[in-house]
Amino acid sequence: MHCRGKEQIRFLLRIQEKRDEMCLHGEKHGLCAAITIACSRELDSLLNEYYQLFQAEKYTKTPSRVPRKAGINFYIKQQRLSSAK
Repeated sequence: MHCRGKEQIRFLLRIQEKRDEMCLHGEKHGLCAAITIACSRELDSLLNEYYQLFQAEKYTKTPSRVPRKAGINFYIKQQRLSSAK
Protein backbone atom coordinates (compact mmCIF):
# COMPACT_ATOMS: atom_id res chain seq x y z
CA MET A 1 0.00 0.00 0.00
CA HIS A 2 2.87 2.34 0.82
CA CYS A 3 4.28 1.98 -2.69
CA ARG A 4 0.84 2.65 -4.14
CA GLY A 5 0.67 5.90 -2.16
CA LYS A 6 3.97 7.06 -3.62
CA GLU A 7 2.73 6.19 -7.10
CA GLN A 8 -0.41 8.22 -6.49
CA ILE A 9 1.60 11.22 -5.29
CA ARG A 10 3.85 11.05 -8.36
CA PHE A 11 0.79 10.91 -10.58
CA LEU A 12 -0.73 13.95 -8.86
CA LEU A 13 2.54 15.84 -9.38
CA ARG A 14 2.45 15.00 -13.10
CA ILE A 15 -1.12 16.29 -13.25
CA GLN A 16 -0.16 19.53 -11.50
CA GLU A 17 2.84 20.04 -13.81
CA LYS A 18 0.64 19.52 -16.88
CA ARG A 19 -1.95 21.93 -15.45
CA ASP A 20 0.73 24.57 -14.88
CA GLU A 21 2.08 24.02 -18.41
CA MET A 22 -1.41 24.42 -19.86
CA CYS A 23 -1.94 27.67 -17.93
CA LEU A 24 1.37 29.06 -19.21
CA HIS A 25 0.45 28.19 -22.80
CA GLY A 26 -2.96 29.77 -22.27
CA GLU A 27 -1.46 33.00 -21.00
CA LYS A 28 1.21 33.14 -23.70
CA HIS A 29 -0.67 31.90 -26.78
CA GLY A 30 -4.34 32.21 -25.80
CA LEU A 31 -6.91 29.65 -24.72
CA CYS A 32 -7.90 28.72 -28.28
CA ALA A 33 -4.33 28.15 -29.49
CA ALA A 34 -3.54 24.67 -30.78
CA ILE A 35 -0.72 24.18 -28.26
CA THR A 36 -3.02 25.08 -25.34
CA ILE A 37 -5.75 22.75 -26.57
CA ALA A 38 -3.26 19.91 -27.07
CA CYS A 39 -1.96 20.43 -23.55
CA SER A 40 -5.54 20.46 -22.24
CA ARG A 41 -6.21 17.12 -23.93
CA GLU A 42 -3.06 15.66 -22.38
CA LEU A 43 -4.25 16.89 -18.99
CA ASP A 44 -7.66 15.29 -19.60
CA SER A 45 -5.95 12.00 -20.40
CA LEU A 46 -3.89 12.17 -17.21
CA LEU A 47 -6.98 12.95 -15.15
CA ASN A 48 -8.92 10.08 -16.71
CA GLU A 49 -6.03 7.70 -16.13
CA TYR A 50 -5.72 8.87 -12.51
CA TYR A 51 -9.43 8.26 -11.96
CA GLN A 52 -9.19 4.76 -13.46
CA LEU A 53 -6.16 3.85 -11.35
CA PHE A 54 -6.93 5.43 -8.01
CA GLN A 55 -10.53 6.59 -7.71
CA ALA A 56 -12.69 4.02 -9.49
CA GLU A 57 -11.60 1.25 -7.13
CA LYS A 58 -13.16 3.14 -4.20
CA TYR A 59 -16.56 2.89 -5.82
CA THR A 60 -16.28 -0.66 -7.11
CA LYS A 61 -15.23 -2.08 -3.73
CA THR A 62 -18.31 -0.78 -1.95
CA PRO A 63 -21.45 -2.72 -2.76
CA SER A 64 -24.46 -0.70 -3.73
CA ARG A 65 -26.98 -0.79 -0.91
CA VAL A 66 -30.50 0.45 -0.47
CA PRO A 67 -30.98 1.93 2.99
CA ARG A 68 -32.98 -0.43 5.18
CA LYS A 69 -35.79 2.05 5.81
CA ALA A 70 -36.17 2.84 2.11
CA GLY A 71 -36.36 -0.88 1.33
CA ILE A 72 -39.05 -1.44 3.95
CA ASN A 73 -41.06 1.57 2.76
CA PHE A 74 -40.93 0.27 -0.80
CA TYR A 75 -42.12 -3.17 0.35
CA ILE A 76 -45.03 -1.69 2.33
CA LYS A 77 -46.06 0.50 -0.61
CA GLN A 78 -46.02 -2.52 -2.94
CA GLN A 79 -48.15 -4.50 -0.47
CA ARG A 80 -50.72 -1.70 -0.28
CA LEU A 81 -50.90 -1.43 -4.06
CA SER A 82 -51.38 -5.17 -4.53
CA SER A 83 -54.05 -5.40 -1.80
CA ALA A 84 -55.94 -2.44 -3.30
CA LYS A 85 -56.44 -4.30 -6.58
